Amino acid sequence: MLGYVRSRMSPQLKGKIKGLLKAAGWRPNPPLHHLYPIDIPELAVNGGLDFLLLELPPRYMPMMPNGLAYVDLILRDSGVSWQTIDTNILMYHRFHQDRLLTGKQPTLSSGRPLPEDPWDNTMLAEWHGVDFLDYFWGQLQEIIQNIVVAKPKAVGVSLNGFNRKVAERFIAALREAAPGILIVVGGYDCVYPNVGPQLFKDYDYMIIGEAENSLPHLLRAIQNNERPGGLKGIFSVFDAPGHQYEPCELPADLDVDSPRYEWVDRVLYQTFDRKHLVPITASRGCNWGKCRFCAECFTFRKRSPKHVADEIEHWATLGFHTFHFNESDVNGDHANLYNICSEIIKRKLKVSCVGQLRIDKRNTPEYFQHLAKAGFVHLRFGVDGWSRNTLKLQRKGYLIDTVHSNIIGCANSGIRTTVNVVIGVPGETDADVLESIGNIRKLKNFITEVESLNTLILAAGSEYMRNTEKYKIKFRGAKEEILAEHPYYIPTELWYSDEPYIDQQVRMDRLNRICLELHSSGVNIGSFATKIVEALKSK
Repeated sequence: MLGYVRSRMSPQLKGKIKGLLKAAGWRPNPPLHHLYPIDIPELAVNGGLDFLLLELPPRYMPMMPNGLAYVDLILRDSGVSWQTIDTNILMYHRFHQDRLLTGKQPTLSSGRPLPEDPWDNTMLAEWHGVDFLDYFWGQLQEIIQNIVVAKPKAVGVSLNGFNRKVAERFIAALREAAPGILIVVGGYDCVYPNVGPQLFKDYDYMIIGEAENSLPHLLRAIQNNERPGGLKGIFSVFDAPGHQYEPCELPADLDVDSPRYEWVDRVLYQTFDRKHLVPITASRGCNWGKCRFCAECFTFRKRSPKHVADEIEHWATLGFHTFHFNESDVNGDHANLYNICSEIIKRKLKVSCVGQLRIDKRNTPEYFQHLAKAGFVHLRFGVDGWSRNTLKLQRKGYLIDTVHSNIIGCANSGIRTTVNVVIGVPGETDADVLESIGNIRKLKNFITEVESLNTLILAAGSEYMRNTEKYKIKFRGAKEEILAEHPYYIPTELWYSDEPYIDQQVRMDRLNRICLELHSSGVNIGSFATKIVEALKSK
């Protein structure tokens, strides 16, 4: 699924590194397939900026920072003086170049060794720990010092669930060192107006949701040294007392431009072992938007097939060939995805694509064959409910027979076919668990892997969260206090559903049962779920 791109290194750096290694008495081990040594830019900040846009670590590699790239496009068209720095990618390569060329074993202040790759998906939550952040803090202080010297009018930080603690400490230190600089935040943590300001409080301006129609107004004000309040789609410390948040209209035309990532040599967007993954956003929102557990039910809009194919072709000419359709509803417009594939085929682009499809009766064997011809090598299906009853409870909008035909059609086209399972939704029964196991077993020869088995998360923005009483969801404590303390999602131990009674213990018992029975039937449940089985068997 992941591809490779060529790396470049200046002769000067190559000679310098060879000399240092020779002086240290270094002798090469058997060749390791990595891309180092390479030139890694300094964390340098230009002077005279209206706006400095930052991506703080951690963010999963090798995925390019798609959201950051779209904000960079807004800045590019705004007329302000700006700079974008992806500190995440620079710190990533500093870490791995040092690790692989010196052979040092990094150690945290607590004494435990640092993982081989702190940016691995399984390690990202570790960045919430103080010892983890302490290890990398020196590099973050470096850019803070450079910001203090350069004195931009505003610094923008992209927030997500993994870098929130990093951002809190970074912004607090920046404010102390340079109190006059405006702090603007946005990103995945700032999707919902009732959640973002609760998750992160240290900001001057918070952009809610998509920024194309809200950020330009703020940028013009920053350029003119103004501090406006009451802007659509933005929370601000400059809002008048009692101001009511007003959303900004969503951008309708998505064919304006596509991300370029031109703030750094794009060869850096690969892992230490030379893998890359280019995100493609062919649509935004979800055309179905009715799954009761989902927190991504936004208005669906799409790009034209030509515009998407132009972006893919651009990257293919640069040597990138592995693409992730990074969106909620890849086949939200069934014909549009088909036509995107037709464009790829017509242009004879040799690419590998991956994405998550919605189960749909229009997903015929011929449809999957067309996607395979265009380069789709892996499709994930958020089936989630695997019994007739849970499909209704989750409001998935299709029947179990359609699930079977989709999985079989996809697998027979030669595409790696993976699925998801969501366990413990309100109203689920033991009979549903049995039926789910049976339905997955029937498809074991067509399912490459059950990629995730998750107990239900009660997440902000979901139908279950918005209407807890309707679904007989109850809280262990005062609801208002729990929601105020946990605005993003409710910890599993603090809620349950009635009729029938389902708490986290019930959900985990069902998860364990599904893992054990699927494993014993020869269904590939993935490495994480397999570890659950091994732990259960060892008891």
